[in-house]
Order: sequence, then C-alpha cells, then structure tokens
Amino acid sequence: MTALLQQFLITPSNAFKSTTAGLTQEVAAERLAQTLKHFSIGEEAAMSIVYALLNTLYKHNSSKDKHTAADEQSVVVQENVITAISKIACIYKSEKITPLVLSMLAQQVRHHSAHLDCVIVKRLTDIALTGSLASFNDITQIFSNLAKHSYSGTHSHDNKATSKELAEAVNESLLRLATTINSRPEFYHAYMVTLLKLFVEKGVQIQSSSHHSHHTTKRNQNKLNTQSGGLGLVLPMLAQLLSHDDFEQHVKHSKEDVKLFRDLWAHCVLFEFVKDSPWYKEWSSAMALIARKTPALVSDEHSATAYLEGELEHNSVLPRGIADDQKAAMRATLTSYLPGQAVAIKALSSAKVVFLLSVYHVETLRSRYGGDCSIVLKYFMNSGVNDSGLSTCLEAIADQVINVFTSESQAKVLAHSLDDKTRLQVRNLIIGCAHRLKRVSALAVKWIHRLIGNFPQLMCDKDLLALVLELSELLWLGCENEMTDEYCPVYSFTSTKVNVTINLPDSYPYRRELLSKFVELTRRWIAVAMENSPQEVDALLQDYLADSEKIHTGISRVHMGRTLAARSGKDLTKSHNCFDGHLGSIPGVLLDSSSVFFQEFSARRRYQGEVGGMENFSSVFSQQTGTVLPSQLPALRENLQKMAQQVKADQFVSNKDLANALHRAVSAVVTLDKVDEELVKMVAWIPIYLFTPDSLKIGTSVWNWLITEKPAVEKRLMAEVAAGWDWACRHQKGLFSSLLDSEDPFRVRMEYAPTDKKARQRSYKIASYLFSPHLIWIEFLSSRFQATRYRNRDMIDTFTRLVQLTFAKEHKMSTHPLAREGRFQLLLLGLRLLRSDRMEALIEYQIRSALYLSALSWFELSPRWSFGGNRLLSRTETRVMKEFAAALEQDKILLDTILSSSKDQAGNQAANYVFTEKLTRDAIIRKHTQSRRLLSLLTENELNRLGVWTTPIAVGGANASSGNGSDNTQEKSYSEEGWRNMVRFAWSVSPSLAFQLMSRFKNNIIPSELGQLLASDPFAAVNDSDAIQILLGEGTFRYSAAQLKYLLFWQPVPSITAISYFQPAFHNNPMVLQYAMRSLEHSPVEVVFFYVPQIVQALRHDDLGYVEKYIMRAARVSQLFAHQIIWNMKANMFRDNKCEVPDALKPALDRIIDNIVNGLSGEAKSFYEREFTFFNQVTSISGTLMPLVKKTKPEKKKKIDEEMAKIVVDVGVYLPSNPEGVVIDIDKKSGRPLQSHAKTPFMATFKVRKTREESSLTKAIMKRSGDASGQDEEDNVPKTYDVWQSAIFKVGDDCRQDVLAIQLIAVFKNIFTNVGLDLYLFPYRIVATAPGCGMIDVIPNSISRDQLGREKVNNLQDYFVTKYGGVDSIEYQKARNNFIQSVASYSVISYLLQFKDRHNGNIMIDDEGHVIHIDFGFILDISPGGNINFESSPFKLTSEMIQIMGSSVEDQGYRWFCELCVKAFLASRPYAEQIMQLVSLMLESGLPCFRGETIKRMRSRFQLDRSERSAAEFILERVDESYLNKRTVLYDSFQKATNGIPY
Repeated sequence: MTALLQQFLITPSNAFKSTTAGLTQEVAAERLAQTLKHFSIGEEAAMSIVYALLNTLYKHNSSKDKHTAADEQSVVVQENVITAISKIACIYKSEKITPLVLSMLAQQVRHHSAHLDCVIVKRLTDIALTGSLASFNDITQIFSNLAKHSYSGTHSHDNKATSKELAEAVNESLLRLATTINSRPEFYHAYMVTLLKLFVEKGVQIQSSSHHSHHTTKRNQNKLNTQSGGLGLVLPMLAQLLSHDDFEQHVKHSKEDVKLFRDLWAHCVLFEFVKDSPWYKEWSSAMALIARKTPALVSDEHSATAYLEGELEHNSVLPRGIADDQKAAMRATLTSYLPGQAVAIKALSSAKVVFLLSVYHVETLRSRYGGDCSIVLKYFMNSGVNDSGLSTCLEAIADQVINVFTSESQAKVLAHSLDDKTRLQVRNLIIGCAHRLKRVSALAVKWIHRLIGNFPQLMCDKDLLALVLELSELLWLGCENEMTDEYCPVYSFTSTKVNVTINLPDSYPYRRELLSKFVELTRRWIAVAMENSPQEVDALLQDYLADSEKIHTGISRVHMGRTLAARSGKDLTKSHNCFDGHLGSIPGVLLDSSSVFFQEFSARRRYQGEVGGMENFSSVFSQQTGTVLPSQLPALRENLQKMAQQVKADQFVSNKDLANALHRAVSAVVTLDKVDEELVKMVAWIPIYLFTPDSLKIGTSVWNWLITEKPAVEKRLMAEVAAGWDWACRHQKGLFSSLLDSEDPFRVRMEYAPTDKKARQRSYKIASYLFSPHLIWIEFLSSRFQATRYRNRDMIDTFTRLVQLTFAKEHKMSTHPLAREGRFQLLLLGLRLLRSDRMEALIEYQIRSALYLSALSWFELSPRWSFGGNRLLSRTETRVMKEFAAALEQDKILLDTILSSSKDQAGNQAANYVFTEKLTRDAIIRKHTQSRRLLSLLTENELNRLGVWTTPIAVGGANASSGNGSDNTQEKSYSEEGWRNMVRFAWSVSPSLAFQLMSRFKNNIIPSELGQLLASDPFAAVNDSDAIQILLGEGTFRYSAAQLKYLLFWQPVPSITAISYFQPAFHNNPMVLQYAMRSLEHSPVEVVFFYVPQIVQALRHDDLGYVEKYIMRAARVSQLFAHQIIWNMKANMFRDNKCEVPDALKPALDRIIDNIVNGLSGEAKSFYEREFTFFNQVTSISGTLMPLVKKTKPEKKKKIDEEMAKIVVDVGVYLPSNPEGVVIDIDKKSGRPLQSHAKTPFMATFKVRKTREESSLTKAIMKRSGDASGQDEEDNVPKTYDVWQSAIFKVGDDCRQDVLAIQLIAVFKNIFTNVGLDLYLFPYRIVATAPGCGMIDVIPNSISRDQLGREKVNNLQDYFVTKYGGVDSIEYQKARNNFIQSVASYSVISYLLQFKDRHNGNIMIDDEGHVIHIDFGFILDISPGGNINFESSPFKLTSEMIQIMGSSVEDQGYRWFCELCVKAFLASRPYAEQIMQLVSLMLESGLPCFRGETIKRMRSRFQLDRSERSAAEFILERVDESYLNKRTVLYDSFQKATNGIPY
C-alpha cells in the first residue's frame, strides 16, 4: 500500500491536472503518511521513504523557468513530493523526522521556481506547529530571513515579480501562524520575539538604505514608501498573535522584550505609522491591538539596574543621522501633544523625543482601546526615568492617558457598559496608592482622586471598597512591624481576602506617612460615595464587617480595615442625625477597638439568632413553645463532647469550628431558662484543653458574653475557669512550662555556623505561642476581677484561691524572658486583690508572703533582656513593671482581721498576737516591709535595664531616654550599712537572690558581704553555681577545707569554668579538682566538644591526672571527640611550624594519643583508621607540591588533580571541620593552588551529606500555631541534604590563633542568639591538625572587598546598587539591612577582641550583603608592624560603610547600627568572665597574641564596673571614635602601597 501511494505521487498523472488536483494531492499524501505510521514499526521505514522522496525531488530539479510539458509534469511531481514529506513530518511529529524534513526543505528554497518556493513555504507552515520549539524557531527564522530580503532593493529587475510572489506567500504564512498558534501556546513568546526582531531589523534596513541616498528624489521617495509599506505588513501579524486572550505579554515580560517593543514603537514613530497618514489608516487597528498588549517601555521595578538614558542614547535602532527637518517635526509634534512642557522638550535629545512620542502613542492607544491604563504607573517605578530628565514629560503624558481613560469610561457609563476591565484598572491604580515609591504613590493618588471625582459611585463597588479597606490594614501591619520586629523589616504584606500583595520599603517614617495619607484618603473617598449612595455604602460596610470568619490574631487588637469601616458607619449615622461633627479636622490616624466590638456583636447576634429562630419557628408552626431547642441539646452536647475528645487526643480543631461550636453552645445557654451546667463546663474547658492563643481568645470572648448575658451562670463558669487554671498549672502549660527555660549559652552546644535568622524568628514564635494563651487568660481574669471586686464576695473568694494556687507554684514558672510580662501581670493581680479585700490576717499573710516570694524568685535569675527586636513587647513589659512598682508602693500591710477570742486589756486584738508558728504580727510587718523595699529596689533596676534596652541611644540624657522616670533613686539612697542589711535580708530569702545582686548593682559592698555570708554558711548556697565565683574567685582562697568540702555536691558550673579550675591559680586543690571533674562530666560531651583547645592546654598543669582521665572517658563516649582532640594535640606538639622545638606537653600528648588509639577496637578502630587515612591522603598533597613551589599555577594544578584522582572516599569519613557531615564525594578537578611564596596551600571541594535537626516540640508548636502549610513543606523536605564544601589546606602556617578567634566569634554568636538579637556572625570552621597545618572552610557565595577593588568597584554603594538594584528596591534594602546587622556585630567583637589588620583583603561580603571578617593573625595584644598600633580605631567604620548605612542617627540605617552595637555590647557583658576564662586557658599555648596583661586589658574593655546606661554611652563613644577614623584610612593606604590591596 505504501509503495503504491508513493508511486502514485511521483508518477505524472492526469489526476493532478484536473480541478480537484489539489484535493487529490492532499489526500494521497496524507494517506501515505498514515499508512506508514500504522503499518511500520519504528521510524526507520518513514525515514527511508523520506529519503526516497527527497531523491525524487532532486531528480526532477531543473531550471527555474518551466516552459515545456515535461517541465510542467516535473513541477507537479515536485509539488507532490514536498506535500508528501511534509505530511509525514506532521503525522509522525518525530524528533528525528521533523528536523530532517525541515533541513531538506529549507535547502530547496530559492533553488526552484517561485511557485515551488511558495509551496515549500506553505508546507513548512503546516509543519511549524506540529514539532518542537526548536523546529518552530528554525521555520520562523527561515520565514523571517525571506521576509527581510523582500523589497530589500537587492534583487534585479527580472527577479522582482518572483520576489513579490514569494514575499506574499511568506507574509501569508506568518499571518497564518499568528492565527493558529493558540494550539501551541508555549510558542507564543518565541514567535513574538521573531516578529519583533523582523520588524526592527527591516526598519533598520530601510533606514540604512534611505540614508545612503544623499539626494531625496521622487524615485527614492517612492521606493522608501514601498519599503515602509512592506514593513507595516508585520504589524497585522503581531497584532493577530497578541490578540489571543491567553497571551498576556504586557503582564509577564523580560527586559529584552521591553527593548524590542520600545524599538518597534520607535520605528512606528520614525516611519509615521502613528500619524494621520495613509499608513496610519491601514495599520491603526493593528497598532491599537499591539498597544493593548505592549508592556511599559521601560524595565519594570524588579530589574537590578535601570540605566534608561544610556539605553536610549546608545540605541542602535535609532539612526544617527536623522535629518534636521525630521528632528524639528518630531519635536514640534511632541510639543503639540504636551504644550505645557515646551521648555523641557527643547532640551531633550532626539532619542528622548522619539521615546516620549512612542510612550505617548502606545499609552494613549492602550487607554483608548480598552487596555490597562494603570500600566503608565510603571514608568515611574524605573529609577532611570528621574535620572534621565524625562519625569515631567512622562507625567504630562500620564495625565493625558488618565484623561483618555476617564472620557472613555464616561462614554461607557452613558451606554451602561462599564465592564470588569475598567474596574480592574481602577483597582490597579488604587493599589498604586500604597506603592513603596513616593512618586508612584503620589501620582496614583492624584489620578484616583480625579476618577472618584468623576465617578463617585466607584466606592459603591464591593470589591473596590474592600480593597481600600484591606490596603489600609496592610499598611497598618507595615507600621506595626516596627514595633514587633524593628531590625528585621517585613517587606511584603498580603491580603487573601482581596488577593493583593504590596511591598513596602524599610523606612518606617515613610510607612507611617503612607498610612496616614491613605487612611485620610480612604475616609474621604467613602464619604464621597456616601453622599450619593448612603444606603448602598452602609450595606457594603456592614458586609465587610460581617465577613470576618478568621479570628484576628495580630499583635494588637486594631484591624485598620474594620476600624475604618466602623468609623465610616459612625460618620454615616452622625450625618443622618444632623450631628455637626468635625472629624475631618482630627490629625493623623484614629485608632480604636470598635471593629472588634462589631465583630463580636455580630457573632453573638448571629448565633443567638439561630437559636431564637428555632424557638420562633416552633411557636408559629407547631404551637409548641420551647420544643425545638431542648430537642437539639443532645446533638449540641454530643458535638461539644466529640470536640473535647478531639482536643484531648491532640487532634487538630480549626478556629472556625471552635468558634462555631462555642458560640452556638453559649447562645443555647443564654436562651434556656434553666442553666445547662454540662454545656457551661464544656464551654469553659474546651478552649483550656486546646490552650492556644486563638482558642483562649475565642474562649474569653464567649465567657464574657455568657457572663454578660446571663449573670446567674458567672459563679459556675468562673469555678470551672479556676479549675482549668489549676489544670494548666499542674500540666505545666504556658507560663508554668519548663520547655523553654532560659539556659546559660555556655551550658548548651556551641555551633560553628552562620546566624540563622529563620531559626531566631522561629524561636520567638514558639515562645510567643507558648506564653500568649496565659497572657490572654490573665487579661480576662484581671478584667473580671475589676468588674466584681465591689459586688461579689464569691468571686473574690474564687480569685483568692486562684492567686494562692498560682503563687504556690511559682517555682514551676518559666524563666524565659518572654515569661516576664505574664508573671508580673499575675503579681499585679495579686497586689490588687490584697488592696481591695479585707482578708483574715492569716490568709493575708500567706498570700502576701507567696506573692513577694514569687516576685523575688524572678530576680533570683540572672538579669534578662527583652527577647528579640519587639519594641511593643519591651514597652508592654516596661508598662507592666511600672504598674507593679506603683501597686507595690501602695501595698498596705494590715493583718488586723484575726479570727480569735484572745483580747488585750483594752479589748483589742494583741498587736503581737502569734498567728503563725514563729512570727508575731509586728515581725511579719517588718519582714514584709523589708521584702517590699527589696522588691522596689530590684524593680527599679529592672525598669532601668528595660529602659536602656528599649532606647539604647540616649536623647537628652540617659534618664530621659529610658522612658521610665527612674534614675536609680532608691539605689543611690542606701548607705553602706543599708546595703549590708539588704544583702543579708536577700540571703535570708534566698542565697541565689543575694548573689544576683552582684550582677545588678555595681557596689563593692555586695561581694564583700556575700563573702562573709558564704563563709558562715556555705551549705545554704550549694544549689547556686554563681556562688562559686565568690567561693573560689580567681584562686586566692579565703575559705578552709571544711568549707570547701561542700564542693563535692555543689551545683555544677559550665564546662569552660570547670576547665579553668585546672589552672595553677587553684593550686591543684583536691576538692576543687573533684568539683571541676564532676562539672565536666555533668555536661554532655557534645557541649564540651567545643572546648577541645582549652582542654588540651589544661593538661599543662594536670599533675594529678584529672584532665587526662576526663579525656580518656570522653574519647570512649564519643569517637568524634577522640578524633578532634588527637588533631589538636598533634597541633600543639611543637612550638614552631618546622617541628624543631618540642612543646613541654609533647610527652604527655604522645602518651594520651597512644592510649586513645590503643583503646579503640572493633568499629571504633576501623572508623579511626578510615578517617585518618582519608585525611592524610588529602593533606599529603601539600607535600607533593613542595618540589613545585617555584613552578607556575597550571603546573601545580596538574599535580593536585593527579593526587586527588588517587583519593578514595571511604564509608563514613568526614572533614575535620565538618564532623556533623559525611563526605560522599570529591570534585577531583576542584583542586586549586593558592598564592604563597614558600608554602603550598591548596583548595579542594568535597560533597558533604548533612542531617537536618529539629526538635519534635518545635514541629508540634509550629503546626498548632497555624503554620501547618509550611510544616507540610518541611515534612516533604528530605532529612539529609548535600552541600559542596570547599576547604583550604594549609602547611607551614599556625592556625591555632585563628581557631581561638573563630571560637570566640562562635561564643558571641550563641550569646546574641540567646537574647534573640538581630545580629549576624559567621564563625566558619578552622581546625589545626598538626604543627603548622590546618584546614579552613571557605565561606560560600562571597567575595572579598579587596577583590571588588581589583574589579574596579570604586565603593560598596556602587556594588550594592549594581548587584541588588537602586536604593529604593526591596532587594537593596534587604542587603543593606543584612550589612548593618553584620557590621554592628563584627564591630563590637572587633573592639572587645582587638581584631587588627582589617584591610580590605580580610573583609568578605556574601551574596546577601553580610560583611564577614576573616584572617585573625593579629588579635588581642598584637598588631601589624611590630605592634606600632597603626590601627588605633576601636573598629573599622569607613566612609563607604557609612554611605550605605547613613551618616547620622537621624538616618534609620545608621541609628539601627548604633542601637545594635549597644545591644551587642550589653548582651555580651554578663558573660565576660566566661569569655575571659576561655582566653586565659590559652595564655601558655605560645600563641603570639598574648603579650602580658591580656586578661586585664580585656576586662577593661568590657567595662564591668559601669551601669547599663553608662556602658551604652561608652560603646557609643567607641562608635564615634571609629567614625571615619583617619588612622583606618591611613592603614588602608599603607596596605595598598605595600601589598597592592585596593580600598
């Protein structure tokens, strides 16, 4: 069958001469293709047929001029063959056949007659949409090339006719493709680019040919007109392509697309297609359609750079030699369009004139013919618009565009045909009013104002009204972000209600300004709509308020959208009641909680209406009042019981389901005559069992409703709530949970990893989620107490029992900083209860004693800063502490209501009546008075600390800045004897409380008195490890052996402190050594692991073998510990890098290493051998490079590759710097020799597999906190992940000092993370593995400032703008914020640890904008140049750093930098002793950074004798001293002159 069809097609026949020849040909060719595909296996048969047909085609190929009958028959056969092979390609759609056919047919074009060329073009069009994108591009490129040669003027006179015939076929095919391409929408963009390039290239070709003609003759003009007509033929093709509804090129486009469209419209201007000319009449409809789908003719706001002026002036499309008369004509035309800009237009270049004309025509056409006029805003989102001087002209154009849109819309209004597209444009302009760029926002406001003036009914549209209200809420959230996380701005805010996302800059002043203006505009717009349609707007506002299914869980109770809706509703009511209010004169934003009231009121009435409706239905239709609701009660109870079981089983219950169930239950209880106690109980308990912030919000809301609507149920409900409180205490919920108790950062595992901002935010979210339910609950209890304190004795008794129960469990309260607010809210409630109720003396004594002890127990903890950058939290804590201090001051000790028959002679109860076992009334009053004085003193100190933390930069004096009105008045009022008495009393309450006085007050009397108290009764303090600081001090014993014996069961100290007790200062005291050993063994090995360098140094004075004993035990527990300590011991064997001067420790180290290795067996020994064999293979490469030290880098590289090819990655091996990961592969070609004169360092890259770690607690809380979607994504993430880690292997360089520096940076990172500070540090890994040998992890995705200089980057600001975009871009602002956070942290550390040699080669910048310091050859006591102290500045703060951050505290960035420096310094000071212990253990290591009195100088830099405010002022002085320090500039100049390091 196939052969017959093939023979039929290639044999001349009369069948191909009839009128149906074309149909015959089509059918025969198609049947051939179908038969082939159906009956053949594979594609080989089809390929053979294609080749056979192509041979036939070549055989019949003859002269292009066909005159004889035989020639005519050959043409028919050729046409049949072309048709057949094209059909085969279309039917098969094969990646082999289609390219073959395409290639063969393309070669035949212009080698036959014009008729056959047209046939080939037609068949290529058939194939185009059946193949791949590559084939489609090849075909359209063929068509494009043919089209470009048409009318090019290069053909001879004899060929014009044929060229025209072919050109018409090509144009027809291009148009056909544009029409039918919707079957392959993935080809849209590629075809559009082809057509745009065709148009632009033909335009350039025509311009070029016209400019070669120096004399404009009539013939040349006719030729130009003809060519212009040929160019215009592309416009209908492009218009047809863009007409497809699913092709939204104006929405999604690239920078290259924008340039092509800009060039297209420039040609339309130059060839006068847009003017009133014959061409305009012919192509106007096409240009109108193209204009609708044209993107803005500038790069959008997401582009990194926007050099518009350069793009215009150096555009190769615009001819360099535009005639003067044409220039003048275009300028005159533009002036006629924009008469108000005549002066500005005169100063514009020709390129800018053409650009403005292009913008004018495309945007007016777009607006006139139903396009999106809001696109005009995008021109002002491009920073290049302002830089190029086009701004005013573009604004004038935009005004005309909006005028056109307004007039067109008015016409639609008259025709009652205002469509959704018009509303969409208004929506986009409204969103533009909340734009992050001030200019864009101002223009959008102007135009929306104009539109609402013309169409006041716009705000009667439900979607648009909801949009403006939701935008108000998003802008409010942007301002609220300043209070919730000041130093980590959130840039994007989304409303799912109206499906809109806005981006805001990091400038909080601008956010506040934008919110203020937008709220005012919103109220004005709604007011305008109310004047015309008050009832419609009122209904829409009520609908918006009612549509609040989701419980609002923002940090504040303000929802700006609902607040505005409620206020607008109020305004409407007032206007209808003829109230002459002047609300418009109130400045700023008006905030109230009316929206919350309306929401709750709406919910109450809804559910009460449900129940009332059932009752009404029963009475009307069944004449049986009260039968419906009782019949539904079992189902209601069953539903609640089922929900309670779900909650107890820890199953998820949505807020919506919870709110529905509780509201229905409460509405039933309210409606029923008799109280249903079971329903009341479940309403009380279900939210408590859930114990989430949302459940308690819903719960307290319905509890208030129930008590208000049905007062009789209050006693029962509050009894259940009190029982629930007891349950929460016993089950350690919220404030009574120990899950998040604060830990000393030196007691937890230290990590060598960059600061994880997401982890910090997650920690805050988890803590907030844990404590928020109690805060909401306490707010409810406080409110109920105030409401019932004067009228309900039963309620007072309930509160009394609740308070007693709470303070009896004060030891279970959380010690996390975020627990402070809840704890003191409870204490405040207790003080108010004492003040309002005349209690029986024993009850009063018990409650006050428990309350004071509970308050003092907070101060037994080390002082806590506010957690994170939440200013609202800090202010709330300050407010609560102030209220507590005031209530404490007003607390009156009565103890005058005694239930006793004992009377004195006057008939009064005895003042010294003993109603406790040991204390009289007077003794109790004295004790409570002393407790109150101590609490007042401590509360004042806490307020001062919070004040400094909230306002780190003092304005108008330290006390004024604290905002708490306190200036240490009480602290200053105590005499020496007063302090002694206070210390003694604190000791009597709790020794831990007494010891914490040292950390809060800088008074020498306190440690002196504590020393005496500790000597008199050491046993009293055995549970407080802080007492060891006084007991042992720095080794100068004041205590006897009898007193030191208590060390045997004293609370363990952190690992680093324990290691320090092995130093000579403690004289190898057996008690101290045993205590140190017990403390070390108390800490997990993974915690002690961090201090391997210090443990090795402690061996120097290990005369009794305690340290060695610990090392052997730990090595048996952890193989990783054994490996790491062996490497560190090897690095400390010699005092020099050449292994010529052995260290005194060497014999001991050799012995211990041998003992560790010999003690290994089985898998542990095998693991050791695999690991050390692998690592030795890698490090031995340096040795093989030594003979090549003078050779070129390529020669060294070749040798490294040879050696790395020999390395075999064994199972379980790891890099010493990455013990938590396993090496699974090596990039054998990654070896790279590094620059060195006499050494052979090299770099290599390894594939390391690591494991993600996350606690089950974190997962559970994140899931229950509403982050379930994000948790699902995390669940899908593999538990292991692979990273390519590059590492540098050094030989001949002592890395131990860098190890110490990085170790200290890791310590500071842990401290900052513990406080929740928004600071960034990257303690990358360095491991010393042998004398003068080590490996250093390479910081990924980073570049040194020195390298930037070598790449001709003049300053960091230019680099940031180039890499991240203009200063207004979100990416730039994110990078700037990262820069500030990292510079602040490294600045403080650089000062404390005296980092020197801070030239640009030692400062890295990563891809996110963080600054990272490297190379710590000069720290602490040494500096370059023989310690001449060239870098006398506290730290490096150069002009380019300041340029990015801002130059003064008025600039937000620089203020953040200063505040973060203060907070970093304040957060570090409490841990100064541990930091110095870590350093002091290394003093005898032989490192060059120690030159005597290191610790003394280090201590002075911490300024431990200063108060917090004084310390803040001190570090700010260091900032001022570093600001543009001349010595820093001189040192950079010196490095450039001596080492060629740019700056």
